[in-house]
Formats: sequence, C-alpha cells, structure tokens
Amino acid sequence: MPFRPFFLLAALDGLLAVGVWVPVLLGWDVSGIIPDVPGWHGRALLFGTLPAMMAGFLRTALPRWTGRPLVGAGVWPRLVPLWLAGRALSPWVAAAHAPFLVVLALLVTVQVAAARDRRNAVVAVLAVALAGAALCASVPVALAVLLGLVMLLGGRIAPSLTATHLGLPGKEMLFADRPWFERAAALAAAFALTGWLTTPTWGGTAAVSLLAAAMQTARLLQWRGWRTLDRPSVLAVHAAYACVPLGFTALATAPGMAVHLWTVGALGLMGAAVMSSMIRKHAGNAFARSAGVTACYAVIGLAVVLRAGAGAEVAGEGRGLLLLGAACAWSGAAVLFLAAFGRILVLGSPAKEKTPIG
Repeated sequence: MPFRPFFLLAALDGLLAVGVWVPVLLGWDVSGIIPDVPGWHGRALLFGTLPAMMAGFLRTALPRWTGRPLVGAGVWPRLVPLWLAGRALSPWVAAAHAPFLVVLALLVTVQVAAARDRRNAVVAVLAVALAGAALCASVPVALAVLLGLVMLLGGRIAPSLTATHLGLPGKEMLFADRPWFERAAALAAAFALTGWLTTPTWGGTAAVSLLAAAMQTARLLQWRGWRTLDRPSVLAVHAAYACVPLGFTALATAPGMAVHLWTVGALGLMGAAVMSSMIRKHAGNAFARSAGVTACYAVIGLAVVLRAGAGAEVAGEGRGLLLLGAACAWSGAAVLFLAAFGRILVLGSPAKEKTPIG
C-alpha cells in the first residue's frame, strides 16, 4: 500500500492543524510554539495536510491512469522526510512546504509526460500551480488550485464509485458523458475562482459564481448520489462534492462562509472519504460497513456546518463557541479515522487476508 505513509501523516497532521485551535479558543497562549496561529493553520492544511492526501492518492493512481510503471519510484518515499522537514519549519518559514510540493509536481509531470497522457496533463498543471502557490505562500491561490483538483478528480471518483456500488459495468451506464458541458462547467468555475482571487467584491464575480454553482450542481445531480443512501462510504463523496456548489453560492451571497464550505467540506470530507475508500479497497473490503467510519463522516459534516456558521456575518457573539465546536468536531473525526485505519496505515494488511476495517 504505497499510500500508507502519506495517509497516516495527513490524518495526524489534520488533527494537529485544526486541534491547535481548541487550546487557543480556551484561552491558552501558544505563541511560544506557533507565533502566528491563524496564518500557520491555513498553510498547514493547504500546503501540508491536504497535499499529503494528494501525494498518497497520486502515488497509487498515476500508474493506473498512465498505463505504465511509476517513474521515479525510488524518489517517492523520500517525499516523506521532505514533508516532515517542511512541517517542522512551517511555524517560522511561510514557504517551508514548497520543496515537498515542487518535487511532487515534478514527479507528477514526468509521469504524465513520459506516458504522453493528455487526459491527465491538467493534473500535472494543477500540481505545478500548487507548488507555485507554496513558493509564494499564497493560501487563497492554493485553495483555488485544490478546488480545481476536487472538481476534476471528484468528477471521476464519484460516478465510478456509484456505478460500482450499483453493480453497473461502468459510469457510462449511470449518465451520458457530455464533454462540452464538462468544459463549460470547468470554465465557469475557473472564472469564478479568478474573480474571487482578483475582484471579490465586483458584481460580475457574484454572477459568475452563481453560474458556477448551478453548473456544478448539475454535474453532481447527474451522478445520482441519492442512489447511494445505503452506502455511507460512497454518499460521503457526493456530500463532499456538494460543498463545491454550496461554496460558489456562498461566494455570491455570504462570502464569509465560502472558504470554510470549501476547506472543511469539499476538501476535508472528500479527503477522508477517498482515503477511506482506497484503504478499504487495498485491504479487500472496498465497501465494508463501519459504524466508526460513518461516524467520522458525520462528525466532519457537523464541523462543516459549525465552521461555515462561524464564518457567517450573523454569527455575532456565538462565533467563538461555533469555532470551538468545529475544531472539536474535526479533531474527533480525525481520532475516529485513526481508530478505524491507524493499525493498517502503520503495519499494513495484505488484501488477501480480507482484514475487517473500522
């Protein structure tokens, strides 16, 4: 399971990056350890936690996508100490994560170029863009890039998992693929995110954000997520993707909520759902039922609601309590994830053993 070290780091780091808010919100002074908690928190999640998930996913998926052995296989394990070094320096060096992300982008680009894989060229472009954001320590740009990855990869993962759950031979049996619509939806989202980064208060940004929300909602509905209500592991992917159009809607109506719908919901819940799915698949339990893992998804959902609520302009005096609740919920979800998958991520478990998980 080549993703094991990356997923383990992501789960532990997610607990730290968000859990640090619990003592801060309770009045503890942590400035001696982390001088700038808000700034570090954003960089930790978008340049540390989520890219660790991304590295584990791509390390596993790239050979299958490109149809050739992994290029630079010996370099991938060395990403782990590089990631750790970046995390250790991150409280004091804003661009500390850049070396890890630059090497990751190089490995992805070389793999795609060696296979002459045009379909996944956009994955390489987004990986390079994320490395650029890390070099500039730009959290908003990193969020926009990671959202692009969620929209791209979620459009593959959600319908594929749904089709497998329903016993269909492929996602083409679930819905008719319309390339023109996919390109139009991607373009609308790109314009909306560009507007958010450059002219967030302009009326045109609000208009194109609503258009992007409508088109991403249409994408989501065509995957028929309601047919997976009996399979939380698949439903969680659809729920995570639903936070993409919700975020675009909030961008036009309640901007303070948008970032957190995207970070906690679209990125956080999607990351947990995809990691869970991959771990189970490689352990021979692709659609195993687990009360603990389902609870993990539900608690992340609670964190989404609380954190988005704290970002709303009407939160008022209750904002601190909502923030504390969101931090505790996210931390609890990380603990549930580690309880379910920690052993296999540390020790491994061959698929042939059919080891129950969670």
